[in-house]
Order: sequence, then C-alpha cells, then structure tokens
Amino acid sequence: MEKLSPQFMDSCRREKGKFLRGENMTRIETFVDAAFAFAFTMLVISIDQIPQSPEELLELSKDIPAFLLSALLIGSIWLSHSNWSRVFGLQDRITVYLSLLLVMLVLVFVYPIKLMMQTTVLYFSLVWFGFEFMDTGLFDSPGWGTEDDVGQLFIYVAIGLMALSAILISFYQNALRFREELVMNKKEIKYCVHNTLAWCAVIVTAAISALIAILTSDVYAPVSGFIYGSLFASVPLAQYSYYKRHPELLSE
Repeated sequence: MEKLSPQFMDSCRREKGKFLRGENMTRIETFVDAAFAFAFTMLVISIDQIPQSPEELLELSKDIPAFLLSALLIGSIWLSHSNWSRVFGLQDRITVYLSLLLVMLVLVFVYPIKLMMQTTVLYFSLVWFGFEFMDTGLFDSPGWGTEDDVGQLFIYVAIGLMALSAILISFYQNALRFREELVMNKKEIKYCVHNTLAWCAVIVTAAISALIAILTSDVYAPVSGFIYGSLFASVPLAQYSYYKRHPELLSE
C-alpha cells in the first residue's frame, strides 16, 4: 500500500481529531451493511405473525426485551466495523477476508444470541422476581429436553462472541500495521488501542461466561448471561489500566 498523499489527507473531513479516509462506501462495506440489516430482520422471529387481537399483541410483546438486548449486541458489532471503515477506509485483502468472515459469523450466531437473550430475560423475570408476564413458553418446547441444554447454549454463544471479538480486534491491528501508509496521528493510534482493549474484555468475559456454564447446573446456567453486564465496568477498567502503564497515549 502506498502512503496517502498530503493532498488526499487535506481533502478528508475530520471528526474528533480523526481523519475520515473512508467516507465513500466501498462494495465490501455495502455488503457488510446489508448483511447486518438482514441479521436485524432475523432477530424479529415473529415478523410473519401479525397479531389479530390485543391478547396476541401482548404475547408477541413478551419478546421485545430479548430483541432489544440482541439488537444492542449485534448493533455494537456493526457500529464498531462502520466507524473503523469511515476512519481508515482500508480495502486490502486482509480487510476483505475479515469482512466476509465477520458477516458469516454474525449470520451464524444471530439466532443463538437471540435465544441466549430470551433465556436470560426469562430466568431474570421468573426466578428472581417470579414475574410470569415475560414467560414466552420457551422452556415448554420439546427441544429443551436435557439438563445441559441451557449450559450448552451459553457455551456456544460465548465461542461465537470470542470469534467475533477476535475479528474486530484484527481490523484495528491491521490498521495499525499500515500506520505509516495511512499517516495515522496519535489520536487514531489511541482509537485502535482503545477499541482493541474493549473487545479483548469481551473475549475474557465470554470465556468466563462459558466457564460458568460448564461448572454450574442447568438451573443456574443463565447466570452466564448476566456476566456480560460486567462489561460496563470491565471495559473502562481495562482501558484505564492500560493507559496508566502507557501515559504517552494520553498526551496530545
């Protein structure tokens, strides 16, 4: 890859100290966005069920919390890729392969993620509060036949989240590989490090979730889903700890 010219860099719009080198969407970015849009559609599993009465409407509404949580997770993955593309605009072979792999994994794990969120919401409402309104009858299905079913689901999803996080980390590390060619400033290097640390925290949390699912009984396996709530604290903590050891990244 050739070094970006000063003329090109001057033509790029800046946002919060970062140059937006990839504002013009490429075909691979369009493909990724379309795939994520399809993944959001897949989350709405009742899309072909039009409620015929207020009772049916309330029944379908029980799935809203799981949909919102699933959409939040899938959306964070899309947003991370979208922001990365706008800032760096890379179109090398590794970027293409990583984008295709990201799309395939998202489409594979979209239903398991939704199922994990449904299980977590149901466990939270029934076991913690005895609130039966959110009971969608999920565990009444013949598919939930063994004690290890819930645990296996959380292990499966944890593996998927670790793989997806590893791909996103690879995007940022690939950008750092071309730091000279992209004429990256210190703020953009910090941006890559900042997001790499965040997705590393997701990998560690997913591994802990899988370990909890392996070691606990089926009754307590949904606790594996609650562990992801710790990311609101673990991500800032990981970033703070890293910057404390590397204060040069904080200086402008």
